[in-house]
Amino acid sequence: MPDDSYKRVLDRADAWFAGVLREQPQNLKCGRGCSLCCHGLFEICSGDIPLLADGLAAAHPARRKAVIRRAVEIVAASQHPNLRECSSTEKDAFFDRTSSTACPCLNDQGACVLYEYRPLVCRTFGVPLRNGDEFMDEVCDLNFTEATPAEARAAAWDLQWEDELGPEDQFSIPEAIVLIARLRGWL
Repeated sequence: MPDDSYKRVLDRADAWFAGVLREQPQNLKCGRGCSLCCHGLFEICSGDIPLLADGLAAAHPARRKAVIRRAVEIVAASQHPNLRECSSTEKDAFFDRTSSTACPCLNDQGACVLYEYRPLVCRTFGVPLRNGDEFMDEVCDLNFTEATPAEARAAAWDLQWEDELGPEDQFSIPEAIVLIARLRGWL
């Protein structure tokens, strides 16, 4: 299991998202079966790797094998760079060319098979973001489309913890899964 302090961050993120859903259901369209935010690769932090490892270990072997197979295929097909060592230009080009790539954790019905073990960014995507007092207004295209500025600001997740991470902590989900599979002897 991830470090207790990171687990508390994840629990806080889940509680925040649930609170926004409870208080502003008209602005948050997220729900079972919606996987719009699960397409396009993005960065997760190194703290999510033990979480994903636990999820893969808990998964049925056939499910784990399918997730790992998809991750290996994505890494190979995307010419995945080492995110911790590439330039911002290379990183931007990589994320542009993988902007429609489905997460390897999605099943054929579009549901996350490691949902309980999903990374922090997956738990907070959909609500607006802020960094302290700086409102960033980055949100899913389906959410907060008719929200007032006050509603959006009230729903914004504060990135304070994530912003402490440096480039050495950046992975994509497929890259992390391949790393885990190699370390656990599943590849």
